[in-house]
Amino acid sequence: MGSFQQQLLDRVPAPIKKILEGSSRKELINAINTTLMVFDDELVHVESGRIATLQSNEAEAIAAAAKQLVAATTDEISVLLLLPSAEFIASTHSLPGISKENLISALRLQTETILPAYEEPLSLAIDANSSDGSSESVALWIPQTKLNEMFEAFKAENIFLAAIKPRILSATLENQDGSLLDEDATDVSFVAFKDGFVRIWRQVNKQDLQEQDFVEQWESSIKKHSTDSAKEHSNFQDYLPSLNKSANTEYNFFPAGALNARKKVEKGRKVLAGLAGLAVLLFILAIPFLQQSLEFRSAAATLESNRLMSADARQDQQLVVNFENEWGPLSDFPEQRIREAMFTLQNVLSPERLTSLEISEGLIKIQGTSSDPQGILQRLEQDPLFTEVIFSRATNNTRYYIDLRLSPVNFEAYMIRYFPDE
Repeated sequence: MGSFQQQLLDRVPAPIKKILEGSSRKELINAINTTLMVFDDELVHVESGRIATLQSNEAEAIAAAAKQLVAATTDEISVLLLLPSAEFIASTHSLPGISKENLISALRLQTETILPAYEEPLSLAIDANSSDGSSESVALWIPQTKLNEMFEAFKAENIFLAAIKPRILSATLENQDGSLLDEDATDVSFVAFKDGFVRIWRQVNKQDLQEQDFVEQWESSIKKHSTDSAKEHSNFQDYLPSLNKSANTEYNFFPAGALNARKKVEKGRKVLAGLAGLAVLLFILAIPFLQQSLEFRSAAATLESNRLMSADARQDQQLVVNFENEWGPLSDFPEQRIREAMFTLQNVLSPERLTSLEISEGLIKIQGTSSDPQGILQRLEQDPLFTEVIFSRATNNTRYYIDLRLSPVNFEAYMIRYFPDE
């Protein structure tokens, strides 16, 4: 990751930064299955104990030796590379009032002040939980070009370099308070822990120890911060019993290439997860339609079954309908109920007599004489057998002319049903 991108990432809020960065780094740590340690002019495969000789400490030489050690492995290789302390730069800070989330951002803003001699971009690692306002925190730095060169060199050998860490911080302590001493052919390093956090980091080149003043200063510093449980490591065999790739992971350095590769994998997973989520969502949305489709098919099957079962009944019904259509004009012809009408008229008009009576299509025309024609009209109106009772002509003294209809007879409906065009 470039310097600008790293500074931009450090300035974002902690929750967003954890989402953007934390997942990739955690994934890289979890994926590590091979640990390689550089000690003097040798590269050690920690898991197997096999050793390859280094021609130099250059990235290409280390990658070539790593190829020799992991060539027989068929699984996908993800490497944690442990380098000597001399490859790193340590600085100690006490920043009261600065939250853990803003600690890294604050240190990056002060890079030029902390390490004025380094003009090239540096990568920073620090345990933010160690910043409690009362104790000093140790920050480690390494040139970003070093990380990139190592990653590309391993990549050229088809080996995935996941992380780089100081060799001395790969050893574990039995207690949270303790110290570690690492000595190889060229350098001596000392680290002291307090409450499980790195509080002291000292390192010196053995050439400087040829001066007595340096020796006294070094011994004084070691004596001041050393504990009875200090562990000394003067060869790679000393590391093997207590070495743990999960120790002090806060001081892991991750090459930009490794982070980008992991982000591509995560992006692919997110795309697949998104597609899977979309498929599930579409399935959930389609459930009502699927249910309706199943119900429709079930109803259609039931209907077809009922149709088959009722075929004979429908055939019989069709015969009845055809019969009614053919004989309906005769069978439904309105019955005028003449006998009932005559008896009813006799009862209503008695003791008066009719002089004329006509019946046609339910319409009755009567005429006669009476001293009270209006009374006859009223009695006819009150009888439920008759309707539309009116004087068809004006009365002349005692003679009346009355038209009325039989209420049960509806010739108009009959004609509309069977003879609509006439």
